[in-house]
Amino acid sequence: MKRLLVLLACLPLTALAHGPTPQKIDEAVDIHAPAAKVWETVGDFGGLDRWNPAVKKIELQGGNMAGSSRTLTFENGQSVTENLDAFDDAQREYRYRLAKENLEALPVSSYSATLRVTPIDEANSKVTWIGRAYRGDTSNEPPEKLSDEAAQTALRRLFRSGLDQLKQQLETGQ
Repeated sequence: MKRLLVLLACLPLTALAHGPTPQKIDEAVDIHAPAAKVWETVGDFGGLDRWNPAVKKIELQGGNMAGSSRTLTFENGQSVTENLDAFDDAQREYRYRLAKENLEALPVSSYSATLRVTPIDEANSKVTWIGRAYRGDTSNEPPEKLSDEAAQTALRRLFRSGLDQLKQQLETGQ
């Protein structure tokens, strides 16, 4: 009986002693344009600033090949660096991850993401942008600005602003 009481007394402590869990961000948009045309725009690892208004400029080192890196500078002047892990032109997909964090730019300690274009039919396609991120403060009680919610919100805004602008650009020719 004493052992059971000791075990029960320790349970709340063990429940509080866990670290952060990865947060999933999954955004997509259907675009009235063939997949090949959409991929011409999004398939350039160094071209994100041409279709995502959240990104002011990009400095690319390398190209569309694993091992390349890009530094994204946002409208607030803050930057993050990302590394390209895989690029598959035939599948119209690339995967990348955060290489150098900057909590002033994005409230995340790490993330990885995949950007993919898939045909719906000959004239329409779907762009999917999926990420997994850890909050900016990985302690058990992070401040609100570095919480799971803050990380999700920031990446969701980044993904969504790009996808919405991409749709507008490709469907209206602007």
